[in-house]
Amino acid sequence: MLRKWLFTMKSNLIFFICTALITTCACNGKKGRDLPPVDPVPFERYNADLSFTSKILGTVIKYDILLPEGYEAGGDKRYPVVYCFHGYGDNNNSWNGTYMHCEAKIKSLEAEGLEPMIYVFPNGFKTYWCDRYDGTFSYMTMFAEEFVPMIDKTYNTVADRGHRALIGYSMGGFGAMATAMKHPELFSMSAPLSMSFRTDAQYMTESQNGWNEQWGKIFGGWGESGEGRLTEYYKSLCPLHQFTAENKDKYSSVHWFLTCGDNEEQLLIANDDLHVMMRDNGYSHEYRVWDGGHSTSYWRGALEEVLPWFSSLMAGNTAWQKTLKEVDLSEECRLNSEGVYESGAYVNAGRKEGTAIYLFHEGLADDILTDAMSILQRGMDNKKIVIFPCDTRRKSASEWVSYFKDLYPAGSSQAIAVGGAGQTVFKCKELFSALYFDNAFLGNDISADKERFYYIGQSDDGPEYESSNALYKSCKKTGSEFEYRCRNQLDDSRLDLLTGFEYIKMNYHNL
Repeated sequence: MLRKWLFTMKSNLIFFICTALITTCACNGKKGRDLPPVDPVPFERYNADLSFTSKILGTVIKYDILLPEGYEAGGDKRYPVVYCFHGYGDNNNSWNGTYMHCEAKIKSLEAEGLEPMIYVFPNGFKTYWCDRYDGTFSYMTMFAEEFVPMIDKTYNTVADRGHRALIGYSMGGFGAMATAMKHPELFSMSAPLSMSFRTDAQYMTESQNGWNEQWGKIFGGWGESGEGRLTEYYKSLCPLHQFTAENKDKYSSVHWFLTCGDNEEQLLIANDDLHVMMRDNGYSHEYRVWDGGHSTSYWRGALEEVLPWFSSLMAGNTAWQKTLKEVDLSEECRLNSEGVYESGAYVNAGRKEGTAIYLFHEGLADDILTDAMSILQRGMDNKKIVIFPCDTRRKSASEWVSYFKDLYPAGSSQAIAVGGAGQTVFKCKELFSALYFDNAFLGNDISADKERFYYIGQSDDGPEYESSNALYKSCKKTGSEFEYRCRNQLDDSRLDLLTGFEYIKMNYHNL
């Protein structure tokens, strides 16, 4: 019986083995049954709420990451990295949240030719991206010693300072600047957007609760008022205390890009003062002031220039000549024998209604003056305006007004002044309802008033940055209506000047 049972088991085993082999062959052959297709795991460019455990902080740090299209983990292709810092009260999701939508903005820029980069969005809590003064929460140390190495180890990065950038908005702007200042060995470029910081005078008058909760607990000076708030630790991180002439070698290895909206309540004062300080002490940097406040729309707009700037530097370029406003010259510049432009609406009104616009300059070449008049008149034929070219080397501003006002009567007068013509115009500002200055020297006695509108324009490397700063702060102090713009300085002086006229044209007041 035992032998019979063993024989039966052996026969069954052979049968099952043969059946399996036949089935396998059939499945691999043409007559085999097709297996259902397996869907590939989709590649996700944006990954949210990833986790990293910090030994230095003893806690979990969450981060989001946006990978390049076609990114292959472990592949040979490696990418630069942009670290994106959020503002106070936000978190790692905020850059791609309800309002910012940075993923969509980055993809649209990539469609226009932006090179692929890896974007990392860490959670910075409410730290200002710095170590606390008392050593209880050393965020910046963690970021430099643990987080950046972790990203380089985990992802296909180009792991050197020349391919690492920092960008941040509000509190994150302070972090982007302070981190690059303290760790230039890791980062070669930094772009603070609407950087949240104050002048010493502003910090000393900040409300007690505001100071304690937002700054005192980070930089020291909790409960202090006045100069007691200006701790040595705070000064070691504040750019207004650091971008001195003595520190130029220390910080000049980093490329800086500062931008802030002209509708900011306090921040533009500090940011503009920093621009002046960096200019005075010879720090090369990009500086922009556009229309806007402390808003995601302003920061999204800034990405249109900042991200290509990052990419250009990472590619080894040093010059940056991009402008967001192209010069648009009219095919026909309609001027009379005196070089004056009269709109059709002004002529039809009997040459005695509307607005007289005086263009004051110091000897602009005829072809450049014609181009400027072309820009200022473009699309204005339905407005009752007349534009006069006025060379202040021949007559003062008030003499030009006296000369033209009877020949071309108008209901109101406005003035445009470029370069050195600004000073003579400012001295008789009461003659005009609106004044537009571009790269203009205004003299030393700069005081705005609420009776008129001011346009303040400059290029970031232009010569009259101190005049622009002084007029802006005077407008803020007096509550005067104004617009402030700072654009990229172009190497082509003619193109730079005409770009300034384009921005003036965009900001005509009450025509």
